[in-house]
Amino acid sequence: MGIVAAALGGSCSASTDPPPGGGDAGASGPGGGDATTTTGTGMGGGFGDGGGIPMGQQIVIEPADFTLNVDSTNIVNQPITAKIQGQDVTSLVTWSFEKPYIGDVSNGAFVPTGNAGGVGKITAVLGTSYGEAKATIYVNKVVGGSVIDPNVKAALDNPSGTADTGMDWMYPYDNTVYPLDVLGPELMWNGTQSGDVYKLHIKEKYMEYTEYFTADPPSRHLMPEDDWTNIGRSGSGAQSDPLEVSLGRYSNGVAYQPHERTWRIAQGKLKGVVYYWELPEGAGNGRVLRIKPNSPVPTEFYQPGGCWGCHTVSRNGQKMMATLDSGVPFPQITVDLTSDPAVQGSITPQSLLTGTFGAFNDKGDRLLLSNDDAGGSSKLLTIVDGNTGAALAGNVMGTGCAEPAWSPDGKKIAAICGMGGGGWAFDVGTGHLSIADVAADGFTVSNTQTIIPQAGAPGRPAYPSFAPGSEFIAYGRPTQGSRSTGEGTLWLTDLTGTNVKELGQATVNDNKSFNPVFAPLRAGGYFWLVYISRRDYGNRLVNANRQQLWITAIDDPPVADDPSHPPFYLRGQEELQKSENAYFALEPCKEVGESCESGVDCCNGTCLKDPDTNQYTCGVPQDCALDGNACETATDCCNPAAQCIDGFCTPEVPQ
Repeated sequence: MGIVAAALGGSCSASTDPPPGGGDAGASGPGGGDATTTTGTGMGGGFGDGGGIPMGQQIVIEPADFTLNVDSTNIVNQPITAKIQGQDVTSLVTWSFEKPYIGDVSNGAFVPTGNAGGVGKITAVLGTSYGEAKATIYVNKVVGGSVIDPNVKAALDNPSGTADTGMDWMYPYDNTVYPLDVLGPELMWNGTQSGDVYKLHIKEKYMEYTEYFTADPPSRHLMPEDDWTNIGRSGSGAQSDPLEVSLGRYSNGVAYQPHERTWRIAQGKLKGVVYYWELPEGAGNGRVLRIKPNSPVPTEFYQPGGCWGCHTVSRNGQKMMATLDSGVPFPQITVDLTSDPAVQGSITPQSLLTGTFGAFNDKGDRLLLSNDDAGGSSKLLTIVDGNTGAALAGNVMGTGCAEPAWSPDGKKIAAICGMGGGGWAFDVGTGHLSIADVAADGFTVSNTQTIIPQAGAPGRPAYPSFAPGSEFIAYGRPTQGSRSTGEGTLWLTDLTGTNVKELGQATVNDNKSFNPVFAPLRAGGYFWLVYISRRDYGNRLVNANRQQLWITAIDDPPVADDPSHPPFYLRGQEELQKSENAYFALEPCKEVGESCESGVDCCNGTCLKDPDTNQYTCGVPQDCALDGNACETATDCCNPAAQCIDGFCTPEVPQ
């Protein structure tokens, strides 16, 4: 059995900050009043009738721009005032700060948390009056310094030894790019001995982090998860300022020169969940698990009773199609992912729908299904109703096609065609990547054409996956059919096949990579791919030759000859078995009234802040879409500087 691929990742949050002078007519802030004036209690006279404060005026915040250098053990506050035409309204305005993990305004002062640094906007609102200021916070945090010998600490802070040639830093790789909201990497290295003491130092523009610790061989270290999160939050720009990382060692009275790495943390969250096939090394049934990139453990969300796999997920995350291993031809089922635990959907084994691999269209009401030969002599793709399984169009791309994908915009399908002979498609060594057009009815297919021939590189194209904007396709080139047991490389192409790039950095000079699958949305200036690799994972999985899931960042746009970056391991798989054929999809969308972080979470694409509770919930679409909410074009967005990326209003990222 196997699994199919598709979609991509990202996120942006909705904002309801009013523009200068904005606000609803007749609204009043703390202190009461109407849209014209608010009565000044204890404010003195001279403002409107009876000493009121005129509304609709600019609020002047002092200081308007300030910088704080914060030691996490010694929080330095910044006194702050708000004035309207020279009158102090500090205690009357409603204060807010856009990055509460950095700090907030309380009792007439900006109070840093001491956890994260960065630049943020302070706003003050009183009725229809508005003002803003800028805070820049630098944070220096030290962990573990009090638990080691002061002389050892001093030596690590000023190393006098030579280069540490005995230490081999194995993971993470140099130049890895991470998104926000993923688990921190486990540092792993060899060539050291018991009793050695270490200094980890991470520096970026707004935060400096130092940690002292010990780690006996095989040496590994996880920094506190909150610290990793705050380092990421302290970043800025499409790519965070480079993280300058060093790991120094004190051993046998010598403080060696540290090993150095450079990492980046993209300023965007990786939205979605990875569904993958977990296979035992020996006898036993395979099962589909799901794992979030920020979760240390996967979950078994559905148990049909027996081996199952070859799955795909609808774009809204509500529905899965999967294959049961209960005879040939294999029966197909749908799974309702909106329930917890998930339950069987409308297509059941009794529906007599058979096949293996599949792909949903953009609406989730059509399914492109491959029979994958099913023991016969032909490989055909059929489009069926995604709710009933009823056939709508057969043999839509010609004989010899399998491993289907459907573009997120619903207008294209792709598959590996030109397969010959009997047996399973994933054992066939021939094939080329083809695409075709899909009409508005969702099942009329035309203009099938080859874009990537088999010739030109080892193996054959396998398991295509459309980018979230439908403009690129990622695919693998395995050498044993499309299985992950031989050698394999990763590739990217446009829809014409004229701009083809090998993703060399993603494989880190390793030829054991397979089945690249786009995350459902872009994030932080990158596309993201999850894929299978049999490479070693630091000193945890060495010479295991075991399929595991890794994630790589791809430049957006992918203009470089190799737009990929060294990958990171998707933690949570270590204690399990082989991880195969991942599918990256959004989590089930939410209905109006349910909590949300952005429109990505909502079935109608709209997440709004409730003015009564200050909580964000899925709401009714407005005249224009706030940042993070659904759009068709950039003109749908309230923010004139926003772009409509992957169907959501995305603000311009500061560089």
